[in-house]
Amino acid sequence: MTVTSEDLRRVADGVLERFALLPDEAWDRPAFELAWTCRETAGHILDDLGGYALQLSGSRPPQDDYVELLEPPPLRAGGPRIIFYPDPAAGTRGILRCLDAAAGLLCSVVATADGKRGYHPMGISDAEGFAAMGIVEAAVHAFDILTVHQIPYAADASVCARVLDRLFPAAVRTGDPWQDLLGACGRTPATRGLPWRWDASVR
Repeated sequence: MTVTSEDLRRVADGVLERFALLPDEAWDRPAFELAWTCRETAGHILDDLGGYALQLSGSRPPQDDYVELLEPPPLRAGGPRIIFYPDPAAGTRGILRCLDAAAGLLCSVVATADGKRGYHPMGISDAEGFAAMGIVEAAVHAFDILTVHQIPYAADASVCARVLDRLFPAAVRTGDPWQDLLGACGRTPATRGLPWRWDASVR
């Protein structure tokens, strides 16, 4: 079983459904246990999805570094460096449109990658790996955003199980793949504050 563009689309659609419940003013609150606001965290998701697509989409994907786009400085001290940033004036609607587009971009690249591999600091990866990384970024940061607003969210269990197999093969398994993924990313009471890392390299 592999992680596919359809899996990424399924997770992204689930995130969009939950994000649509948030009012415009929700995005200025700090995300759960992060130094970023919810808007900055959403921008980070967009940046990862768009950036992963760039790493894999060229005729000769880079093998030694990221594509050389200049990341602008953070909009505020302590914020993330973001290239794909949602316009604050567009509110929730703008974030939904941007996330839908960025997810669609990575889905399209993953579906047509034809064996390409691209650079990631956690291992040279293929289409499956970039799809899995995109799922982690979307789902886990959606958890960060939605938790602070007390909106329940869980990514598809079967997708989470395959993402764990692809990126976290040594992760603890309890029979609840979503909680296991949160644990692998340091977001459960037992793992919060512990170092964590995935392996994006092709097996």
